[in-house]
Amino acid sequence: MRERVTVYFDYVCPFSWRAAELIALIEKPLGLEVAWEHFSLFQSEHARVAGENGGAWQLWNEPLDRADKSGCKGLLPFLASLAARKQGPEAHDAYRLALQRANHLRYQPFDFATVTGVARQVGLDLARFEHELANPEGRTALAVEHMRAAAQDVFGTPTLVFPGGQTAYLRLQQVPSGVEEAVGLFTDVRRMLERYPYLQTVRRPRAKGN
Repeated sequence: MRERVTVYFDYVCPFSWRAAELIALIEKPLGLEVAWEHFSLFQSEHARVAGENGGAWQLWNEPLDRADKSGCKGLLPFLASLAARKQGPEAHDAYRLALQRANHLRYQPFDFATVTGVARQVGLDLARFEHELANPEGRTALAVEHMRAAAQDVFGTPTLVFPGGQTAYLRLQQVPSGVEEAVGLFTDVRRMLERYPYLQTVRRPRAKGN
């Protein structure tokens, strides 16, 4: 039986993209089953700033603006991701990583042309994709996934839940150079979390200008 890892991610987050590249390198060699769950950084930050008295705004209730090149605070790529998931886990994995690469490697905007173009690129059923993109059930699914993450005290992306339940917010400055390095990184992080459950934070000083 494959071990299950859950990754909470946001398409607008470059660290989520780097974690996705890491997972792509290690998923098969380590025999992992990876569940990708959506967590909105915009929603989380709004709730943090607004507090108990002003937290009524919810990203999943916002309209989609076709002129918005940023993806409507991440809402458009989230809904596109959920639409792709309707075509099966393999289709979703291909779409998710291709969409992350389109934005973070090739600097394409998160607009309708990009999310549809990536769907065509990875071979999705376009008519079904566009139907599900407009389906309000996607907004409900986004709300459920975000709130499930928030209930587990997820505060940033990517957050990984390892086999055994250890959880870590993981930021990579660059993608590992190959499978061996990626496997070593993942294994060492997991081992450290399991061996030292009281370890809460390890953070390098940030160089000036970064």
